[in-house]
Amino acid sequence: MKTFFLSLALCLGTAAAFAQQLPAADEAAIRQVLRRVDANYTDHKFADMATYTTPDVSWVNIVGMWWQGRPQVQLAHQQIFDSIFKGVPFKMGKVAMRAITPDVALVNVYYEVGAFYPPDGVNRGTNKMGDDQNLLSLIMVKKQGKWLLTAGHNTVVDARAAANDPALAAKK
Repeated sequence: MKTFFLSLALCLGTAAAFAQQLPAADEAAIRQVLRRVDANYTDHKFADMATYTTPDVSWVNIVGMWWQGRPQVQLAHQQIFDSIFKGVPFKMGKVAMRAITPDVALVNVYYEVGAFYPPDGVNRGTNKMGDDQNLLSLIMVKKQGKWLLTAGHNTVVDARAAANDPALAAKK
């Protein structure tokens, strides 16, 4: 029984150690992937998405559309950026990342998003969205020594709600 608990403690301790800071080389490689993502968000062209995503990548966008597989994720991003996000500026902000295991990392990225007009990019006087901040949660995996994006989720940050964040209030 002592052996069991000692083994369990070692396993949990090892897992906790992995769920920490990434080695510098891995962090630099992940930041390179983020630069590619940012370039696509900035130039609104997603043709190179295959260079930084896994074939089975999935994405949940800000209105809950769930895209699965690289062809669908790439097509959907391109179509949305050709319509409702046409000409809309995106600016990367704060980035936070941590290792979950040696080959899996969680990356959170803030983006400033300019005004846009859903569902088709046309200003109808009452359909303006944007001019706000989004938070991306990205899962990165290391495959054959290369970091790739395998899942993403995008959430609009509600500034009014964020001002009442109980986690921030507890820090005061």
